Amino acid sequence: MNTTRTDLKEAPETSMPVDPGPFDCMPELLAAARVAPVVRIPYLGEHAWVVCDPELVRTALAHPRMAKDITLVPDFMRRPGLMVGSQPPPEYARAMIMSDGADHARIRRVHQPVLSPRNTEKWGERVGVKVGGFLTELEQSRSAGSAGVDVVTDYTHRVPLAFISEMLGLPLEAERRLRSITDVMLYSSDYPARREAVGALFGAVEGWVKDPAPLREGVITGFLAAADGPDAVTEGEVVVWTVGMIITGYETTGSLISASLYEALRRPPEERPQSEEDIRGWIEEALRVHPPFPHPTWRFPTEDIDLGGYLIPKGAPVQVSIAAANRGPDEGADSFEAARAGHGHLSFGLGMHYCIGASLVRLEAQIAVREFLRRFPKARLTGEDAVVWESEWMIRRLSTLPAVLN
Repeated sequence: MNTTRTDLKEAPETSMPVDPGPFDCMPELLAAARVAPVVRIPYLGEHAWVVCDPELVRTALAHPRMAKDITLVPDFMRRPGLMVGSQPPPEYARAMIMSDGADHARIRRVHQPVLSPRNTEKWGERVGVKVGGFLTELEQSRSAGSAGVDVVTDYTHRVPLAFISEMLGLPLEAERRLRSITDVMLYSSDYPARREAVGALFGAVEGWVKDPAPLREGVITGFLAAADGPDAVTEGEVVVWTVGMIITGYETTGSLISASLYEALRRPPEERPQSEEDIRGWIEEALRVHPPFPHPTWRFPTEDIDLGGYLIPKGAPVQVSIAAANRGPDEGADSFEAARAGHGHLSFGLGMHYCIGASLVRLEAQIAVREFLRRFPKARLTGEDAVVWESEWMIRRLSTLPAVLN
């Protein structure tokens, strides 16, 4: 709807923690979301708009004039060290989450066979193998007299990193390198270091694409083989798409597994999920309360937009608050209720940009949580005060989750 600025309210200004650090951003995000249905926050010397009201979030996610194409990113956001600012020009390649229309449809079409139900079942078997191996290592460490473990370092982030590396066909030595790169790239407050990490990730992937000899058979070699036909894939696209799969396939899944086990281990064994149905509901509730990306991806209005009586100007950078949209108006950060089973959450998005890998993320988390709780039914946290969150307004995870297994 086109209208004039005088017809609409200006979104009030508030603040959110835009720099990463060893803290939990969720209470501040929810407090900011209560200021108004749409707010503005200072960002990189300018402003970003944030849609907070649950119904308006749904409207924004499906709004035909809320575009995502990389060409719409304003100049002030094209800053090295930020993922959106580090995207290559569209002539090189477009990422799925930064594309629209025919470009977006084509990219999803090319990815669809990789994430088909048959392939997801096959990938699930491989996840099960890796989970079993990591749990055996934990069991052996317990037998050797280790008093406790850090569930994040020793388990929850190892599972998706090992799996996505195998799925992509990366060399075996790539796993440790990827962990160190992505940790800096996503969570360091040192922006020059983040810039170097982004360059290192793109450089590593570009090296594998240009010389695939060290690669195992996997998604990268499959993409490279798709160089002909109506959906021919370029080397640049393989690089950009692989970087996207590493970030979302590893970081999102590891964060979800960690949060799910955190909610289990802080409760007595009888209150933890028991059946397969319980596990599925537990994972969905963790997605609702602990979305790995509280503000997921950028949108840019192609014209002035009226959203709930608030003006969002043409070209303004817009985020949607999944953290707020997943909760009722009176819910706080600590609001996990197993019986809710995540009903109505938007952590995987909505509409044409709904996460294409959602089924695989869910399956990985279900296997990892189920098998951990079966292997260590009496595991418990060493103490709530020892749990450490790491976050900023757009991304959030547990960085330390100490537990006693016996």
